[in-house]
Amino acid sequence: MPSFPTIFFNDFVYIIFARRCDLPTLRGSCKSSHKSAKSIREDWSCHTRQRTTEMGRRILNDALRTIVNAEKRGFASAEINPISNVMASFLRIMKFRGYIKDFQVHDPQRVGRITVELLGRVKDCRALTYRQDIKSKDIENYKTRALPTRQWGYVVITTANGVLDHEEAIRQNVGGQVLGYFY
Repeated sequence: MPSFPTIFFNDFVYIIFARRCDLPTLRGSCKSSHKSAKSIREDWSCHTRQRTTEMGRRILNDALRTIVNAEKRGFASAEINPISNVMASFLRIMKFRGYIKDFQVHDPQRVGRITVELLGRVKDCRALTYRQDIKSKDIENYKTRALPTRQWGYVVITTANGVLDHEEAIRQNVGGQVLGYFY
């Protein structure tokens, strides 16, 4: 009888019956027909590390989607968890431009949460999971492509002077990376 790799988790024994790696998280990583439990654990930890870095890029996008969904449902406030400093800067710009009423950061030293008081003015806001570099002369063209009209909405850019909206970045004549937009 062939020996199958076993993995021990919390007093349960999982035996993997596979000649090839048919598990979705390990697909394409098998070089032999059977793997030891140690190598499977190493592959698993590598894949979880990749997932957490992807999630780090999407934290802002998930928070902004939470705000949009709360606005569509007519809620007075939205709870955002986990948080980051970039998210607080993005919300500060939204508050300054009158799209949200106020926000409060609770316990920022740990995982933390942000409570956002809504006004019902946000139609859509998104964060880019890829950071697109933009020069100060190209900001106006990017704004017309990203936003639905010229009358309202803001593109948020992280610059050397901090996180700014597109109007402030044009006024200061600085470029940077596009974080997202809201209207």
